[in-house]
Amino acid sequence: MLLALTAALAAAGPARAAGIRLAVVALDAPPELTFMGKSAAEAFAREAARSGEYEVLPPTRVEEQLGRDATAELVRCADDARCLATKAEKLGVDRVVGGYLRKRREAYRIALVHADAKTGERLGGLEREIPVASRRVQKDVAAAAAALLAGEKDATGILKVATAVPGAIVTIDDVDAGTTPLSRAVRPGKHKVRVVGEGFQDAAPIWVDVPANAIVEHRPRLYQVPARDRPNRSATEGSGTNVEIVR
Repeated sequence: MLLALTAALAAAGPARAAGIRLAVVALDAPPELTFMGKSAAEAFAREAARSGEYEVLPPTRVEEQLGRDATAELVRCADDARCLATKAEKLGVDRVVGGYLRKRREAYRIALVHADAKTGERLGGLEREIPVASRRVQKDVAAAAAALLAGEKDATGILKVATAVPGAIVTIDDVDAGTTPLSRAVRPGKHKVRVVGEGFQDAAPIWVDVPANAIVEHRPRLYQVPARDRPNRSATEGSGTNVEIVR
């Protein structure tokens, strides 16, 4: 009997080590986004648990163990790794993931951090801007789990913007980026691109999707403003209209 038991144990191989204990904290967010911040963190926790490498404590269980007030303090740490480690000490976990969610005009801005719960060391981090209309917050946060937990550096893509007439002003995510032609490294995802050229009609902003490690060229078509409709930028009083034609 003993020999049979020994043989069975040998065939089964070494016992699997216990997973790393990971606490996932609801994202710090303004009141109107609190539910979304918690649901996004829950989606991250589910994805982390699927790997089988982590014993995951999702946001609901974090609150059960710490209580409402202590959990609120932990959530307010946002993406501060040392703060998360200190406030999560009573959970007895090895790692902790937290972050924040904000709304910026037509996009949500999300930041996540993966911290060592013992030392407060920042093990990984990422940022995302997700268009409000896409309704992809939970999906995009869950998709980022594997890379964040592996400590990988957040990937980028290259966005190139060019126009038939160079020198058009470009804004990316409502921030001045320069003039065409230009090339910028951006985070993966959709980016709001607006291109304005003097003597051309203002074009509506376009959301351009830039995958990780890819190069995307955006060539917007600008339409010239008819000469009679252009503002007089150099005329003096009584001198009539002086129009500069853009070629």
